[in-house]
Amino acid sequence: MVARELLRPLPFRGDLIAAGAVVLAVGALLVDTRMQDAWAAGVRCAVVAAAAAVLLALAWRAPVEGPAPRTYVSVLLVAAFPLAAAALAELADALGGSAGSAGTIFWVLGALAAGYAVLAQGRGSAVCTMLAAASAVGAALAFWGWVFEPRGETAYRWLLLGAIVLLGLGAVRLRDGHRRHAVALIDVAGLAGIAIAAVSMLGLVVEGAGTGGIGTGWEIVLLIVGLGLVAYAAVDREPGPGWIGALVLVSFVSSAATDGSLLWWPLLLVVLGGAVVAAGLRPTTPAPPAPDADAPPAPTRALR
Repeated sequence: MVARELLRPLPFRGDLIAAGAVVLAVGALLVDTRMQDAWAAGVRCAVVAAAAAVLLALAWRAPVEGPAPRTYVSVLLVAAFPLAAAALAELADALGGSAGSAGTIFWVLGALAAGYAVLAQGRGSAVCTMLAAASAVGAALAFWGWVFEPRGETAYRWLLLGAIVLLGLGAVRLRDGHRRHAVALIDVAGLAGIAIAAVSMLGLVVEGAGTGGIGTGWEIVLLIVGLGLVAYAAVDREPGPGWIGALVLVSFVSSAATDGSLLWWPLLLVVLGGAVVAAGLRPTTPAPPAPDADAPPAPTRALR
């Protein structure tokens, strides 16, 4: 009973607990890293798992004060994430698996996605929604690599594109009732767009494909995703998707800049953007005055 009460943080000490949680997480990860050769995998797993369990217990037992958790609860949940990932990886090592294999990455990320989806539902945490969605996307990529062992990056591009579509549909569904969670899904969709560019560029470097770019089709995907994120940020006044959208557009420019010609992207975008700006600046007919424009102001009197 005493232990249960100790693991129930007091809200007015939440910031102090969150600060200590970050330091604890960094220390536990450092122990896990430094003791790779000195300790057995099971011992390392026990250390980081214990630290993760304490932080998750504190976050779960924190008082519920509204539909969204307070900042210190979110910090506890985020700090526990790398600890949980490290604990699962060490468990795989202890069971004879390879920490860097696609199969291990798949089940580690899958377990994280499932666990943080439960936390997102139970605590109403948007950051848990983001971590769960990102883990699920990573698990899907790892599963594909584990089962099919593809040689190129094309399959991963399509998987990431499918993830973007699903995340976008999920955000549309959650936008009215759970706006913070919708924004989290949009953020992950934007990160998937950046991943498409990164995977494509990496494939060009590894395969020695020269500087021909990633292809017009995938450049269109990057452009649409980047513009969509910026538009979402502007409409809902959410800065996160805007910054991620800007990074996706930078990725698009980096890919489309490989050709030393004004055809076709530069000319098309300059003309289209200029036309939209001109449409916004076109002269308009002044609106007629309001019906009561000449009416005297309403009388006022002091309240007593």
